[in-house]
Amino acid sequence: MKQLNILILFCLFFADSLAKQNIDSLVIRFYSWDESKQPHVITCSNFEYERPYVDYSVADQTTITDFLNQLNNLQETKDTDFCVGCKIFFLQDGIVKSTACLNSNLILINGKTLFCDKNLIRTIDGMMNKGTLIDTQKNYLCGKYGDEYVDGREALFLKLELYLNKNLPEVIKKKGAIRIKVYCKSDQKGNTIMVQPHVYNDSLSDEQNKFVDRLLIRFFKNEIKWKPNDTLMKSDMIEILYKYIVKKE
Repeated sequence: MKQLNILILFCLFFADSLAKQNIDSLVIRFYSWDESKQPHVITCSNFEYERPYVDYSVADQTTITDFLNQLNNLQETKDTDFCVGCKIFFLQDGIVKSTACLNSNLILINGKTLFCDKNLIRTIDGMMNKGTLIDTQKNYLCGKYGDEYVDGREALFLKLELYLNKNLPEVIKKKGAIRIKVYCKSDQKGNTIMVQPHVYNDSLSDEQNKFVDRLLIRFFKNEIKWKPNDTLMKSDMIEILYKYIVKKE
C-alpha cells in the first residue's frame, strides 16, 4: 500500500508540474521501435550521434493533453538501461521544459523509468502520422558519448593540465608527452561514479603507468562535476581524449 501511495503521488506531481508549465507543443525525434536494429545500447545522451532520425512537431492541444494523461497512468520501475529509439521534447513557447526517452517497453522521464504500454506507443505513432515533419537527419556523428564537464571541455583540459603539472613527479615529466584516454560515468546529479583511465607512453614503466592511472582516478572522482542530466543512463560513457605535454619554461 505504501509503494502504491508513493506511485500515485509521483503521478500527481508529474501531471501537476507539466500542467503548470503549460506545454503547448511536442517534438518527437524518432528512429525505430525495433531494438534489434540497435548495434549497442543507444542512450538519451548519445541518441543523436548514433542513429539517423526524423523530427515531427505536434501542436494540437487535445492530442497533447491526452498524451500527458496517458503518461500519468504508467507504472514506475527501477532505473534500468534500455535502447532508446525515440525522444520526446515538451515545449512551452519554443523552450524545452522536459525530455522523455523511450522504446516500446520503457520510458525515462524526470529521472524516473516507467513501463510503456501499447496504447501509449499507438498514440505516439498517431501523433507522428498527423504531426508536421520538420527535420530528417541522415548524417549523424557516430561515436560521441555522454555529457560534458559542467564548465566546458576546454576548462576541463586546463584544470587537468594544472593538476598534472602539480602532481606528476619530474621523472615522469621527463618521459615526454603522455596521451591520455579516460572513460567516466556520472550519476544524474553530475557526480563521477566510475573512472577508467588509459595512459600511453612507451617510455613509462608499469609502475609509472599505474601511478598516472591513480592520479587520474583521484582527479576525476574528487575534482570534477559533470552537467546534471535526469535522462542519463547507466550505459552512458563520458570519453576524454587529452595529450599532456610538459611546457618548457
